[in-house]
Amino acid sequence: MFKIKVFCSLVLLVALLNGSSSKVAPSYIQTCPGLKSDCLKKVVQETLPLFSKGIPELGVDSIDPLRQDNVNLVLPGGFKVEFRNGTMTGLRKCTIDSVLYKNDAADLKMHCDLTIKGMYTASGRILIVSINGDGNAKIKIKNASLHAKIKFADNVRDGVKYYEVKTINIKQDYGDKVTFSLTNLFKGNPELSEAVLQFLNQNWKQIAEEFGQPLVDKLVEIVYNIVKRFFEVVPKDELFVEE
Repeated sequence: MFKIKVFCSLVLLVALLNGSSSKVAPSYIQTCPGLKSDCLKKVVQETLPLFSKGIPELGVDSIDPLRQDNVNLVLPGGFKVEFRNGTMTGLRKCTIDSVLYKNDAADLKMHCDLTIKGMYTASGRILIVSINGDGNAKIKIKNASLHAKIKFADNVRDGVKYYEVKTINIKQDYGDKVTFSLTNLFKGNPELSEAVLQFLNQNWKQIAEEFGQPLVDKLVEIVYNIVKRFFEVVPKDELFVEE
């Protein structure tokens, strides 16, 4: 009887130890002791393709593809755009240029090709061109540069410390080329639609810089909520190891 009690006690102890040492984060999430920049760059580069798929068991959505069913934007000059069934792809293939971490803040630079697809409805003027369209949209951004700054703050829940994301700020450079593929820019007038599309592609840089920010802001908002969820559910000590 004594041996049985001892055996049961050992089994219970092992179970408790295993439960207490189990990680919340997926196994591919690695830490960098001392948070050295070279290590952070390597780890983020290796983790990004896997993290981008999402972590359903933690309620963390995918960022590649990044999906949004309905987005309504008012661009400079009152130009109105509605995107439906929108997706953005390419983040998982980003090249990480640098990662710095200091004083509860991360600074991340990367570059990649991005593609945005969906259905659109648009009305108003872009530069000197009037648009009244409803059709398919594809926007390809070649070699976009992204510079993200993330501010964190400790948040203790039930005795466990988490790293709350306070803000994400992303600055972008539209890179080498933005290509617009938009059908039916003028409802029922394919010739005029093609002429306007040619104008947009010839003036891609000015259009992206003058009219792109509201779309970027919306994408940042979506990514922010996904990243925030990840840090809400994974304890800080599984992600950050300071010397």
